[in-house]
Amino acid sequence: MNNMEKLTIIIPFLNEGIEVQRTVASIKKTVVGEYQVYLINDNSDDGYDYEAIANQYKCIYIHNEQRLGVAASRNKGVGLCDTKYFLLLDAHMRFYKRGWNKDLLIDLKNNPRSIICSQTKVLESDNEGVVSDTEMKSFYCGGYIDFGSKSIFRTEWTHVDLAPYNRLIEIPCIIGAAYACSKEYWNYIKGLEGLITYGTDEELLSVKVWLEGGRCLLSRDWTVGHIYRKEFPYEVPSVDIVYNRLFVIELFFPYAVKRDLYSKMKVMYKDNFSKAYTMLRENYKSIKVQKEYLDSIFTRDIDYFLNLNSSVINYDK
Repeated sequence: MNNMEKLTIIIPFLNEGIEVQRTVASIKKTVVGEYQVYLINDNSDDGYDYEAIANQYKCIYIHNEQRLGVAASRNKGVGLCDTKYFLLLDAHMRFYKRGWNKDLLIDLKNNPRSIICSQTKVLESDNEGVVSDTEMKSFYCGGYIDFGSKSIFRTEWTHVDLAPYNRLIEIPCIIGAAYACSKEYWNYIKGLEGLITYGTDEELLSVKVWLEGGRCLLSRDWTVGHIYRKEFPYEVPSVDIVYNRLFVIELFFPYAVKRDLYSKMKVMYKDNFSKAYTMLRENYKSIKVQKEYLDSIFTRDIDYFLNLNSSVINYDK
């Protein structure tokens, strides 16, 4: 099998401890054929020997000399991989179906202008690291972007199965932190370029794909268990998360939508909004360059995405 027929699995992490090993072990137990795993240590400071895990499971180990953040680490992994297709994961995941990677590769080959995410099984971990299912069921319909007053531009789960007889489902927004793409398409849409630290990855990618003329798809063929925790294993500056949301809104949305969202965010985030907005203005030259490039490759306007997103929100109520 040549590298073009293998799947690269890219796992950035920071201070994840034993969960890195458990995630890689679950992958090894369920994949069929050749594959490769990139473990990208984003300058962890917990003293854990992650390189030993990489050696044990024959992973490619990358240690960031300075902390880059999740988005930049994902972009770095995609840039380094030498396969045609890749899967991005968090470092606290579980796999269940043997051969899931073969199914995924077929779907990626058949849908070259797409990002494909898995079904998600919601898991919890106790203080001793014992993982258990929650009462929440797997979500078959992916997500949508909430423009409301509570979350303000954040992906929310779709709780209603919109296409019960389809194996691949078109969804407004990928969700679940397990999604795959071709390297060529990722580079074409500029991946996660422009995001800082953490947050808004799925929203940025989803809007890009739909406006370019591609599709965000959820596959019923494979499920990934995701341990959802009540807090991050590291501190994420709140202003950075607000900045990322402002950045994505600035890239894609017309003035009227931006004005409405910015007004809501100003009330909700107060000082963090002011700091993030200042950062946005300081970076506007580079943002303008990105906007011009994306406008040159887009085949749909923002109303296409807004209508798609709204139709799912209305159906899910």
